[in-house]
Amino acid sequence: MPAKSRHKGIGALLMCAAMFGGSSIDVAVKALSGDYSTAQIVFLRGLIAIPLVIMLVQYQVGIRELTRLPLRWQLWRGLLTAGANFGFFYGLKFVPLVTALMLAYVSPVLIILLAKPLLGEKIGIGRLIGVLIGFSGVGFVIQPDSLEIHPAILAILGSAFCWALLSVNNRQLADIASAPVLTFYTYPVSFLIGAFFCWDVFIMPEGWDWLLFGIVALGSTITHWLVAVAYRYAQAGVIAPFEYTALVWLTLASYLIWHELPAVTVWVGGMAVILGGYIALRSKTEQINTGNGG
Repeated sequence: MPAKSRHKGIGALLMCAAMFGGSSIDVAVKALSGDYSTAQIVFLRGLIAIPLVIMLVQYQVGIRELTRLPLRWQLWRGLLTAGANFGFFYGLKFVPLVTALMLAYVSPVLIILLAKPLLGEKIGIGRLIGVLIGFSGVGFVIQPDSLEIHPAILAILGSAFCWALLSVNNRQLADIASAPVLTFYTYPVSFLIGAFFCWDVFIMPEGWDWLLFGIVALGSTITHWLVAVAYRYAQAGVIAPFEYTALVWLTLASYLIWHELPAVTVWVGGMAVILGGYIALRSKTEQINTGNGG
């Protein structure tokens, strides 16, 4: 197998593993959101995870590596993570798990759009068609003609945009900072914002809730690290669609735990979003094979 193909395969596997970790986070957050504020979930996520990430950084590259990433990138990654976390965690409180995921699946489509201005990757007609199909799928999911769109829907879409920017940023910084360093800087800003907003509504967790908070923190650490590593092996447009593997895990969890099955329109729209991402991926692959891509 050629080295480039092998690297893309490794990137895809890492992204699949990251999505399993991300699914664990979503299930835990959904379970916690009935009793705890979004800000507290984000705050405790950081409180538990930051020491773990510091140990990871020290073990793999040394703590001094944290100073290599310019301040502007530290703040940018922190703000993007805060937007992604607050938006999606808030949305999970009101939106069924699979519906929230279907909306979040617009993120790989956004990555494809952002890859051109931010990474210089070419966007051919096939990829544009994929993007259009993906956005039409979002319309099916949210059904804007119903005249009532819950703020949680907008929060999830905003979260998807932040996640797309963060994913592209992983690729931008792949040659500047190591994966543990990139992972670390997804925590401090959102941790501080969470601490500020949960001050008056903090509830001390009890019993099994601590385990769920631990899953959120550990899952976040593993997911961000795996995504950062994945983007070292392949271009954003190639591995982003593998985020769709989370659908399998969350559909199972949604049915087994909450007995939720999405409406037909959600499945139709979600499949359109996935199809759009697949078409864009296929177009990119053909472009690479003909020598026009990276």
